[in-house]
Amino acid sequence: MSDRQTTVGLSRSVLRGSSTTGDRSVPLIRTESSDSPDPTRTEVPIPLAKIDDREATRILHVDDDPQIGNLVETFLERINDDFTVVTETSVVAALNRLSDEQFDCIVSDYQMPTTDGLEFLEIVREQYPELPFILFTGKGSEEIASEAIVAGVTDYMQKELGTDQYEVLANRVENAVEQYRTEQQFWNALSWYQRLVEQELAGVCIIQNREFVYVNEKLAETFGYTQDELIGASPERLTTAEDRDRFLDAVRGSEDDDPQSFDTEFTGVREGGETVTAEVSGGSIEYDGEPAWIGVLRAVED
Repeated sequence: MSDRQTTVGLSRSVLRGSSTTGDRSVPLIRTESSDSPDPTRTEVPIPLAKIDDREATRILHVDDDPQIGNLVETFLERINDDFTVVTETSVVAALNRLSDEQFDCIVSDYQMPTTDGLEFLEIVREQYPELPFILFTGKGSEEIASEAIVAGVTDYMQKELGTDQYEVLANRVENAVEQYRTEQQFWNALSWYQRLVEQELAGVCIIQNREFVYVNEKLAETFGYTQDELIGASPERLTTAEDRDRFLDAVRGSEDDDPQSFDTEFTGVREGGETVTAEVSGGSIEYDGEPAWIGVLRAVED
């Protein structure tokens, strides 16, 4: 594959602490070795959708002391209107809740009868490896904190006197859920990319500065070229003279500062001179730090 291909960089900070990151292979558009000089970047060809900051957050709180459970529930819901807190006083009841309902975060005490917070964390991680889990404990020690980190805790916080601690706890929950949702959004986008690009469901290209910086194999084959032959070439190579200006004007417009998208049809030219009617949908993106255009193309005969 041509060395001219570039990719969109996504900071791995959104995936920090994710066990999923270590278990999944992230495909790159550009061929590159696993020991990339920039290990802090994950590269995908499409931007992530924005996450709704106002989305409701459901929290499962576990503490064997009902009074503490009521305090945590009351203060968290008072601090953040988007929080809904469900409190259980035993790990068994909490696990039953998890199997029946969906939660965005778990806040658990450490010292509980029968099953402590660390054992609860280990059970949760077996079934819900990415679900945010905050250990909120009155019995703090470096040993407990170390064991919690090894077991995959998202955050660790020691209980204190006063109500200020609930402000801190609410902030920890917000940060944990935001990162969790960002990770989920990333993997959803990557799944879409894998199906569309790797399984060759449609032709995909990225155009920047009036030349192809990426084309997938499906698009290249549709027009009778190899990927190497199209990377760095002008889109004019694939269009008839009659449709050239209309197609390029749309691409230029989508690379402006104001994001645009369009859906159109044009007459394309294959490598041997044969014409083909093609439908293309596209829109503006930021690619490698600069404005660009991504398009999904399909030959009508296909």
